[in-house]
Amino acid sequence: MSISLVNGFDTGVWSLKLKRKKSDKVVAMLQPDPKLLSPPVKPGESASGRETKRAALLDEAAQELNARGISGASIARIAKRVGLTRAAVYYYFKDRDELAAECYRRTCRSMAEDMAAALRVKGNGLEKVLDFLRRALDSARAPCAALSELDYFAGRTRDAIAAAHSANVSALRGLICAGISDGSIRPCDDEIVAQTLIGTITWIPLSVGWVEGTDEGFRARTVDAFADLIVNGQARDPFYAFVPPVAIESFFPSPTDVFDRRALADAKIERLLMIASQLFNRHGIDGTSLDDIARGLGATKGTLYHYLEHKMDLVVRCYKRATMLFDRFAEASEKFGRTGLERGLIGLYLNVQAHASGLSPLIQLAGPSALPAAARRELRRRSRGLQRRFESFGKQGLADGSLRPMDYDAVAQLGAGAFEWLPKWFSFDDTRAPRALAEEIVALFIRGLRTR
Repeated sequence: MSISLVNGFDTGVWSLKLKRKKSDKVVAMLQPDPKLLSPPVKPGESASGRETKRAALLDEAAQELNARGISGASIARIAKRVGLTRAAVYYYFKDRDELAAECYRRTCRSMAEDMAAALRVKGNGLEKVLDFLRRALDSARAPCAALSELDYFAGRTRDAIAAAHSANVSALRGLICAGISDGSIRPCDDEIVAQTLIGTITWIPLSVGWVEGTDEGFRARTVDAFADLIVNGQARDPFYAFVPPVAIESFFPSPTDVFDRRALADAKIERLLMIASQLFNRHGIDGTSLDDIARGLGATKGTLYHYLEHKMDLVVRCYKRATMLFDRFAEASEKFGRTGLERGLIGLYLNVQAHASGLSPLIQLAGPSALPAAARRELRRRSRGLQRRFESFGKQGLADGSLRPMDYDAVAQLGAGAFEWLPKWFSFDDTRAPRALAEEIVALFIRGLRTR
């Protein structure tokens, strides 16, 4: 069995070590650095008072960042919700970027603490993984900022947050490998599974802002549904062999007639939206400039303005392209799927393949409230329609016997987490074939992780 180990990976606050014991179990140790856990105290203010105010600011800032992204976040809005003046915020944070960076660091610390608590659980590897997931999705806990705009930061700030997140991923991989070793988790690609779990944890609280009709109670509902899915999968027959009946290549644009001016113009716009979506997905909308997109296209920035008004216009058009692709994937699922299970798996497979192949629909992470109101309403409505469509596949599967009973309203919505996070870690030059990536994620939904 192969396993990736991290030795003394400095997370910025936690020192993480994974060691293999004689019993062949993987043990992770997280040790806090006291100097980095608490900020300095200003004269005349108690340490507890300062920590209380900082915590309140970080709670509100995390929600603001998730709703509007870093560039759209407002210090004034955050201060008002905490009951402070805008000027008072600067007693605790130098500027918006420092506040955002501390939110990201706190997300990493929170995940590390959840991992440390899971490691202390008496049980097998699968039980430890489930304990981590339940802690991370606890609806009563303080909100965490999604790490979707990491490349907005630069230098040591970005590197430290990236290292902290990487250490957390490695620790989760260690838990999965420990489960494989003790027989509680079936053999699988520990990196793909770990990243899929983290992507779903990230997506679930964000989905409230993207899917019309979703309330805050959704996060609480998903905990049991997600745990059930991860343990048991959704197929009534866990050994069902899925063979994709449609290839992602059929969704790429057809070759363009060079003598058709309209077709050539449409092809240029499609390429612009595809390259922009690839860069936005990888580096974040705030972390990607129009200059970056122009370089990706091999064009000048001025050329872009022949096709769009401004960056937000481009973002909205990328989202509209994404929803059209999602609709096409759903239509293919209905057309080629023979059972409810197969229809749901086709949709999942195509969405994973879309990101692995470079078709790249724009992912829905932080920032829905930063969009123009009309565009936001349309995207939320269409997202709800897609969610309902995949929920119907679940109900069909229950009726035809291909799926076992589950909360398919919740599963249909949380399932997007399996591919929304993909561009943040899977690159086009990965040595694993895109098909192998999709097959591993599909197997997780079919079988879950439990050893049969």
